[in-house]
Amino acid sequence: MANDSFYPSTDGLVKNGNGHINHDGGHRLESDLTLNRTKFQSDSISPATAAFNKKLQQVESTSPKWYEVGAANYRKLRAQGLTALPGATLLPTARSLSIPSRDDGRTIPCRVLVPQMSDSPDRRGIFLHIHGGGWVLNDEMSSDIYLQTIADSCGLICVSVGYRLAPEHAYPAAPNDCFDVATWLIANASRAFGQGVELAFLGGESAGANLAMVTALDLLKSPQLLNHHDQCRAKFRLKALLLHYGTYSFQWQPSMRNFRREPTLVLDEKIMDHFRAAYLPDSTQEQLTSPLLSPFFANLRGLDLPPALFTCGTEDCLLDDSVFMCTRWLMAGRTAVLKVYPGSPHGFIVFPPDKHDNARAALRDVKSFVDMIYTG
Repeated sequence: MANDSFYPSTDGLVKNGNGHINHDGGHRLESDLTLNRTKFQSDSISPATAAFNKKLQQVESTSPKWYEVGAANYRKLRAQGLTALPGATLLPTARSLSIPSRDDGRTIPCRVLVPQMSDSPDRRGIFLHIHGGGWVLNDEMSSDIYLQTIADSCGLICVSVGYRLAPEHAYPAAPNDCFDVATWLIANASRAFGQGVELAFLGGESAGANLAMVTALDLLKSPQLLNHHDQCRAKFRLKALLLHYGTYSFQWQPSMRNFRREPTLVLDEKIMDHFRAAYLPDSTQEQLTSPLLSPFFANLRGLDLPPALFTCGTEDCLLDDSVFMCTRWLMAGRTAVLKVYPGSPHGFIVFPPDKHDNARAALRDVKSFVDMIYTG
């Protein structure tokens, strides 16, 4: 997964500086699982990142929680830039697109951003973006600046999905909308965006990463895509997934239980409990571990999994989700890259790159990963 070895403290063995464990007699034992453990150490957090987090905590200390004022009111506060995460900035380069849903007479609103820079790579394909917000907040217009950056640097047409939100629309409204948009793009991308343009990448942030993973696995198992009478869908294959600080299990991982910051640093277990209750009201323990909701529990063996990029900061209660999900991808024999950003909080990649160094670094890593997919 990265450069450095992770190994347990072991009696009778000597650990050397190269990530190997040596017996006193010289036997060398290498770990089958490697991580760059320096990324997880507190002294790797830069002073600028620590100061950035402190400012976020100050905002959080004076702002209500979404469940205290209700989803509708909090959405207004977010739009006005009065919450820890930035509000939407609408770009004139974006346009709206309505895509048919499975329900008669209902369409799904989407937002389209295309490369604008003269030095952008040729349009390589479509990135289907699924926004975060705990399945409760944000919409297809929340990420214009971030997606324009992706479009320009990676040469991708970005299509962001305005899926239905909880609590007004609980599960399965959101994944149904994401799946409907994905299958429409598979069948209609060339007609809508130009000859040869195809759906290439699928991804999102936080709840959006959850929905992106669920959608990708649904596509891999979908009878529609296995129907060889439909030549377009039968030939379809995602190039890769772009997954940022996602929730891959509704049965919380250890980092969720153990992450405590006062004041709150963007996200914690209590906030996630309320998001889960809004999205999955009256859910049972068995339902919380269903692969339809929690892809961490999916059987990945035998699936033609695309390469996947996982990113997360170390000051994020969802850190274990990315580390563990990436490990499962690798165990299934597929390509996965994990990038960890010391000190970064939940939501960091959507902050302006000039405000947060790790946002800039993560955007560079996304570009490098996309370039790697195309150049091999």
